[in-house]
Amino acid sequence: MASLNISDPLLSGVLSQYPLPDAKVLNVLEASTRNDNFLIEDRSGHRYVLRHYRRNYQEARVRFQLYFQQHLESSGFPTSKIIRTITGDVLTVKEGAPWALFAFVEGTEHDFSRAKQVAEAARRLARFHTVSESFQLQEVELDISRVPDWWTDTEGELRMLEEFFSGMGVDNELASIREHVSELVREWPLERNSALRLAWVHGDYHGRNMVFVGDEMRGLFDFDAVHRGFRVEDISLGIYNFGRPYRRAHTIRAGTAQAFLEEYIRNSELRQEELEALPVFAVINYIPSAPYFAMLRRDSEDPVAYLHRYVGVMRAMRSEMKRLAPILRGYSP
Repeated sequence: MASLNISDPLLSGVLSQYPLPDAKVLNVLEASTRNDNFLIEDRSGHRYVLRHYRRNYQEARVRFQLYFQQHLESSGFPTSKIIRTITGDVLTVKEGAPWALFAFVEGTEHDFSRAKQVAEAARRLARFHTVSESFQLQEVELDISRVPDWWTDTEGELRMLEEFFSGMGVDNELASIREHVSELVREWPLERNSALRLAWVHGDYHGRNMVFVGDEMRGLFDFDAVHRGFRVEDISLGIYNFGRPYRRAHTIRAGTAQAFLEEYIRNSELRQEELEALPVFAVINYIPSAPYFAMLRRDSEDPVAYLHRYVGVMRAMRSEMKRLAPILRGYSP
């Protein structure tokens, strides 16, 4: 949930850093659960989104994300334009936290009943991977933005999770994670990762982080999880997020998943090894690292409830990927 501990004087102080005449807050936008987003309107009726960064609150990391988004926007990829401060900066810092202002992009979140939106999301993901490849800045990595190292430090990652949740009554869930990770790294050993193509990975590619007008994506947002990784992370996540019949569902429509994959391949070639890796990464995507749960606790949320949720998705994805593996691995355009 968006934090309510932001005073009117603080908001006014932040807005004073931007060249917006008579800017006022219209309401709080609830799309993000990890940051605070406010809909802003100026005297001329122009609208903006003001974001208070809580998930990634380090200035250097937020600057990295904003420069990444700026690269996408300048390359013609649909995302929101960053509004600079009166000093020409991409962000402002108030009370130790970074804020950024964006042009508001009209549209609605993904409609699961619209097959053409699924194809559009796949096409745009392929374009995202292509356009972002020319982004040259060094990644600013935080603990919570780091992808767990399940292959070269399996025991270390599992031990950190077990230490974090020690005494919280979730031994069965932790044992299930250990079992699944062990199976997955045996099925897809470390040396096979060398065949997977690296890319800038969005890391949170789902229908509430974008808006559509009709079947056209008008904006992709939320780059908190952007990192250098394997394309298959985003693709397998997209197969799940857009293959579901509705939000929170743990089943995947086989035909929709195939349509998503087909459209991605139509716009960006996939190697056979990447196709074979999809069922593994679709499951391992849903095993967060210990720092992620520490962030939840810092945000006054219950990490145990989230662990239950993630383990439920992990188990469901394991079952779904076994069912869909022949489609994903054997696909040929």
